[in-house]
Amino acid sequence: MKLLIKTLPIVGVLALAGCAGLDQVVKNVQTATAPALVKETLPQICQAAKDNKVRANDAYANRGLSVTGEVMSINEGFQPHYRVYMKADKINVHAGTENQLAVKQLTVGKTATVVGTITSVSYDYQGCSVALKDATF
Repeated sequence: MKLLIKTLPIVGVLALAGCAGLDQVVKNVQTATAPALVKETLPQICQAAKDNKVRANDAYANRGLSVTGEVMSINEGFQPHYRVYMKADKINVHAGTENQLAVKQLTVGKTATVVGTITSVSYDYQGCSVALKDATF
């Protein structure tokens, strides 16, 4: 019994160390499986969408994008559960995520950087829009 009482704190520390190690493994897997970021600028992507939306979506869908802009609205819905609408200059960015903690850190009217996977690029009478999934802020 004394041995059990003496070893319980050690087991607890080892369990926490294991959790920290597991957390690092998860981060490494996410980094390894993240799509490559596009090299083109957001205005270049929008020009491509203006020229030909089908070709632009073929070129940019499922590629990573990092954008900084003003948070315009934060919404809760079905899929993805949280949707953040941002403006980067005149370009609309619709970012979807399941990460409530990250969304809670955002404030409408403030600047934020989002990294996500492009699901679609559009250009119409309202201008350019880029939709992202798996967004992180």
